[in-house]
Order: sequence, then C-alpha cells, then structure tokens
Amino acid sequence: MRALPGALSLAFALASPAPRSTQSPPAGLSCLEHHYPLQIAREGQTWYAKLSDGASVPFDDGKVKSFEERLAGADLEDTFVPRYETGPTKIENRAQHDPGRFRSESFLKSLYGLPPARGDRVRIPFLGTGLTVHRALGGPLARVERRLASAVAQRPELARWLRRFGGVYNPRNVAGTERPSAHAYGIALDLDPSQGHYWRWDHPRRTSWSHQLPQEIVDAFEAEGFIWGGRWYHYDTFHFEYRPELLDARCWAPDGG
Repeated sequence: MRALPGALSLAFALASPAPRSTQSPPAGLSCLEHHYPLQIAREGQTWYAKLSDGASVPFDDGKVKSFEERLAGADLEDTFVPRYETGPTKIENRAQHDPGRFRSESFLKSLYGLPPARGDRVRIPFLGTGLTVHRALGGPLARVERRLASAVAQRPELARWLRRFGGVYNPRNVAGTERPSAHAYGIALDLDPSQGHYWRWDHPRRTSWSHQLPQEIVDAFEAEGFIWGGRWYHYDTFHFEYRPELLDARCWAPDGG
C-alpha cells in the first residue's frame, strides 16, 4: 500500500501564474511535498513530482489551455488556478471561477489508485454512520467530525444538514464526462444532496440557486484540508474534496500566483 499522510476564452487560458525563476522549484510544487509522498526532480527546464509508484508528473506541461482543456488535461500548475479563497460563503458569480475543479488525473491516480487498492478503501465511523473512503482521509475526517460535533453542540439546528450523506467512495466519472470523479479516488464526501444545489440540475437557470449551507459546516471541512464545491461558479454545494494543498498558504507564490 502507498504511504500516505495523517473561458472558455483565450483570456482565461493566459491567466496563468507569471513565470518564475527556474533555479528553485515552483511554490506549488514545493508545497505539494509537504502534503504528499513525493520527491521533487528537475530535468532540463521542467520540474516534476516523482511518486512512490514510479510515476513522474510534470508541474508545468508547457501548454496554454482553455478552461475546458484544463478540465480535461490539467497539469499540477493548473490545479492551483484560480486561487481557492476561504472566508464568508457567498454565491460565486465570476464566470469559470472554479478553484479546485482542475485535477491532475495522473497525480491523483498515482497517489490513491484508480480504483484504490482494496486495502486502501476503509470504512470509518462519521457522525453516527459509516463512510467508505480512502484510508488517507481517516485522520482528516476524524478531525472534521470533532469540529462538527462541537458546532452542533452550540447550534443544534445544524444537525439537520448532517443526518445523511450522498456519495463518498464511488468508482464513477464526473457527470457528463469521461473524467474520473474525485469520488473514484475515495477523497470526496457529499452531504445530503436533497438539501444542496448542483449546477447541472439548475442549468441554465442559475438564478434558481440560493445559498443555504451554514458557514460553520464549511469552516469545519476547510480547516482540515477539504475544499467546498459551493465556492465554484459551476457549483456543487454538498460536495467536499480533500485537497489540503489548496488551503495552504505555502503553496502560493509570493506574488499571489
């Protein structure tokens, strides 16, 4: 088992971080090393993340991509575009502003397996039920559970959002695509879909979405490395996904790139 730790317009395509010095690894790549079992390597002018299964994933593949091309074939640099922002929750109206929706499939496959090995898929207790996830999420979800339990103790009305859950580990593709879902790696958790909103369900009537998920629940997940699909223009308000690097200030260049 792997050792894992406790626009569509040209304008969008060109909105990549400014070029950095080639003498040291990009900030994002250096920070990934803090969260995942990898080694940083350089061949010529290209920086790579070398994974324990032997895969070598380039940080920057040198391609200029549109929004759709990034969705279909993100490199590691793309995964940091645009920057994920925490704070008070609100409806995201910036077109194509989907921080975290770009995923490097080769990187995730090497980390977690596709599908994860049987020994890497574990059943964990969570708020009175059991969830099947990748074993790497055992520690983070236990900490989320403690935060949520504390929040519910102070505000019992929060409990209604946490009584049942949608998808957790599920070997499927992203709806309407042939790309693996984050659920296929066992690194995503959906709250009760009946109490959330999903852009495909509302399309093309975006105005049908009204923000509802309490701030305390979003904060609890983000504090332990989970990004929230409610911060996406293509919203998925019951979706949380383990991407700790996107919540770590060390992963961003000093210029904000």
